[in-house]
Amino acid sequence: MAVHRATQAFEVLGKRYPAGSFVVKTAQAYRAHVLDMFEPQDHPNDFKYEGGPPVAPYDNAGYTLAYQMGVQFDRILEGFDGPFERVSGVQAPLPGRVADAQGAVGFLLSHVQNDVAIVTNRLLADGRQINWLQEPITVRGRTFPAGTVYVPAGAGIVDKLSEWASELGVDVQGVSSAPGAPMLELNKVRIGLWDQYGGSAPSGWTRWLFEQFEFPYRLVFPRELDAGDLRKQYDVLIFVTDAIPASDAGGEGFEIFGDAPQDVPEEYRAWLGEVTVKETVPQLIRFLEEGGTILAVGSSTALARHAGLPVSNHLVDEDGDPVGEEDYYVPGSVLRVRVDTSRPIAWGLDEELDVFFDNSPVLRLDPAAVPMGVKPVAWFESEAPLRSGWAWGQRRLRGGVAMAEAKVGAGNLFLFGPEITQRGQPHATFKLLFNGIFLATATERRPIS
Repeated sequence: MAVHRATQAFEVLGKRYPAGSFVVKTAQAYRAHVLDMFEPQDHPNDFKYEGGPPVAPYDNAGYTLAYQMGVQFDRILEGFDGPFERVSGVQAPLPGRVADAQGAVGFLLSHVQNDVAIVTNRLLADGRQINWLQEPITVRGRTFPAGTVYVPAGAGIVDKLSEWASELGVDVQGVSSAPGAPMLELNKVRIGLWDQYGGSAPSGWTRWLFEQFEFPYRLVFPRELDAGDLRKQYDVLIFVTDAIPASDAGGEGFEIFGDAPQDVPEEYRAWLGEVTVKETVPQLIRFLEEGGTILAVGSSTALARHAGLPVSNHLVDEDGDPVGEEDYYVPGSVLRVRVDTSRPIAWGLDEELDVFFDNSPVLRLDPAAVPMGVKPVAWFESEAPLRSGWAWGQRRLRGGVAMAEAKVGAGNLFLFGPEITQRGQPHATFKLLFNGIFLATATERRPIS
């Protein structure tokens, strides 16, 4: 695919684009692929017979990467040219820089860029203090919103930030006085990621994600979860889709792969078993009540009902029964949700967000939810939230909660119906995972004087 980059600022149809902008023209041999990456897929309404069940697509019905990755772009229908150079290979981000470092008492970094999580993890590993602003501040005429990262100055910090800014393409702003806003101080986090014997594709992709963004983590298997005392080992537990069941109707985890325990090599036997409502869930609830944080994705949001929270299935008919596939069906597609960006879990996001959705859970908060500390984070505001793919009966989504947070004892439970880490692709929703992790050990900090 031919891709060009602007060597200097240019203008098209009255809009100015900065140097470094990428230009992808469709007059090329890979035009079809270009359109596939930027334009929505429009899957037909495909049913076995009129009024019957849908014919499932082979894979995802919609996947537009520009949407999933939060890429801002304009489609230009008229020919144009400019100061462009063709680029090839994997492109590193344009180098960032540290501004006003001389005499700075601290430094601000945007919460918007995912790669700031790498900087954060490196600073934590280095024993540095790092904070999130809880209120907006203005520096040199520029407003830094809630969630902005603040790093106090210290020995060698300018050199480190300069190196990482250049490597990762993040900009850093020095400040001559400490922010007067309240802050959250971040601390190291002990992360446990659920997995099972034989592996889990969603867990594997999340492992890959942690490695790319330099999150330290441990895999945690069902037998360790069942043993309890989880707060001694972990601050946050992450359960991808298919980790926590709605009921104990299934069999033993090892049977999925046809291996009896005695046939499994001894060093892997601790990985056997499966999460159960009877044995595992009480330990997870205890973990929450003792101050732990759990991030539940996709079907694992069933934990909310196991914990007795006043949430239910939004996708039910007039009689309260789950809606059938002949009336509602959304295989892997990109949908749009409205986000409450005032919630720390959503800092760094826009108020409208494209999410990857695969017949994912949609919650309904019962009247007792808010008094019990259950709050919506993202919801379907439109009757037509489909952005790319296939969403039969999508009007039923309106008013449903896609993401929520809840207090359970002293801990926090974050519920994400959409697949926020789907195959390592939706960069636009990674921050929900990252924020949830960092919040697990964040502590209130008064304004620095």
